[in-house]
Amino acid sequence: MLDAAEELLRQGGSDAVTVEAVIERAGTSTGAFYARFGSRQGLLVAMHERFLATFREPLVEAATEALERHTLRDAMHTFVEGVVVSVRRHRNTFLFHTVHNAHEADMRAQGNDLTQGLALLVERIVDTYRTDAVPMEVDRVDMASRVLHAFALQLMLFDDDEVTGKSITVDQMIDRLTEMFVSYLTQT
Repeated sequence: MLDAAEELLRQGGSDAVTVEAVIERAGTSTGAFYARFGSRQGLLVAMHERFLATFREPLVEAATEALERHTLRDAMHTFVEGVVVSVRRHRNTFLFHTVHNAHEADMRAQGNDLTQGLALLVERIVDTYRTDAVPMEVDRVDMASRVLHAFALQLMLFDDDEVTGKSITVDQMIDRLTEMFVSYLTQT
């Protein structure tokens, strides 16, 4: 049923995710739907939890790969690439859960946990490459995390050429954002 609901969401947006449509698409019964979810809101909660797990996994993988790199630049590039690819892959679902669930306290708290987890991953990566020669201030790491989150939201909300009117490739986005982070973090 969750697969059916997510497919409906991708194809027709949030209005397409009705109890009746999910039941029909999943080939199940009304009783099975209500036994599992209780209501449409219960379905949305289950979709949200599944999405967070699906979205979190590639970010953790990207951070793990980043920690295996030899330089901060390579580590940040790996992590930024993981974030960009994941947001682009799950764009519509990410948008739905960010906008639709913003007023639901529990789901908002879960989303905040993901956002704070992203910040902790950035902090962990930076801490790995911090040296006496390049101290990388805590405030700068916090701001870099905020910029990365804002960039993820921009990717979710806008097509590539809608922000400035100029097209940019995914590789250019990743390279330029990486360069910006490294320059900012290592600035003395």
